[in-house]
Amino acid sequence: MNGFLRRAGGALGVPSALFAGIVVVALLATTGPASLERLAVGGLVNVVLVVGLYVFVGNSGVWSFGHMSFALVGGYVAGLLALPVRLKGQLLPDAPALVRELHAGPFVAVVAGGLVAALVAVVVAVPLSRIGGLSAGLATVSLLIAFSAVAAQWQSVTRGQKGLSSIPTSTTMPVALGWVLAALLLAWAYQRSSFGIRLRASKSDEVAAAASGISVPVQRGVGFVLSAFLTGIGGALFALQLGSINPDVFYLDYTFLIITMLVLGGAGSLTGAVTGSVAVSVLAEVLRRAEGGSLLGVPVPARPGVADVVLGVVLVVMLLRRPSGLTGGRELRLPHRRGERHRPPTVTPDPSEPTALAGAVAGAGPETPREDSR
Repeated sequence: MNGFLRRAGGALGVPSALFAGIVVVALLATTGPASLERLAVGGLVNVVLVVGLYVFVGNSGVWSFGHMSFALVGGYVAGLLALPVRLKGQLLPDAPALVRELHAGPFVAVVAGGLVAALVAVVVAVPLSRIGGLSAGLATVSLLIAFSAVAAQWQSVTRGQKGLSSIPTSTTMPVALGWVLAALLLAWAYQRSSFGIRLRASKSDEVAAAASGISVPVQRGVGFVLSAFLTGIGGALFALQLGSINPDVFYLDYTFLIITMLVLGGAGSLTGAVTGSVAVSVLAEVLRRAEGGSLLGVPVPARPGVADVVLGVVLVVMLLRRPSGLTGGRELRLPHRRGERHRPPTVTPDPSEPTALAGAVAGAGPETPREDSR
């Protein structure tokens, strides 16, 4: 039993350490004014969104610029479910009866938002999982534009450009922290699973992975759906924090911000996703205050738009000087437990056991033992 607990603790060491750091930052925010705590909750929602994007981009190496469309779906689904039936009858008199009569609590609404986003992703993953590179980026941008257009024109359900308002707010600090922990654990478990290993193998060498028996489109599709689920969760949390949602919320500005967080932190690791989301959230808030004429409490000339300019410059500089991000695409290194410091970093595998790559492929058998060279 003790051995199992030690192995479990070692396996969950990285997400546990990341979550502990996030909790410390969140607790520091609660010592300030109420506005600072609200900003911290928004930052936690950003962590969920960035982790959701990382699950696909970080493991597949294929960039998606349309993931905020799943946040839009999750936000609208959660908002519609959280709205009281009486209020929906007034705001959405022409909506289908199922939409007007369904009501759920905050937790169910958030989960439903993620599940509906995942179902949508199942449909679009069929064609998208077979393309990569620039083609995939353009296709996902088209997806974002299409979803935003549907939300803007579906008057009977989304109220068009007016959006949904008067949504009961429920995304508090404890709720946001709970969902951040769930997102970290789910993302970490996926990248360490056989599905994550296969997808990472295709990221390293797509041709070699396919030759080893890995179905690259299938693995990309699995990662895409899981990523959409977490992104939908983030969108639902956003809607239940702000109390309103419209088609322009999760569009190009927010997309640019989330991608900047992932790039600056390091798209190759979960540590990079969390580091980038926290760092950029703090920097973006400082810059927004500078736009209003205050920089760290010091009066400065108001410069509207300076936040976007500075974030763009920072992104370009980082891409030129450190393309792998602040973390270099590596996971957090935890101190070794006593008695493990002098262990060799690698162990020679038994020829009778399957290799790591063969073990990642479904149905792979044991490696053929090598003949004795003597």
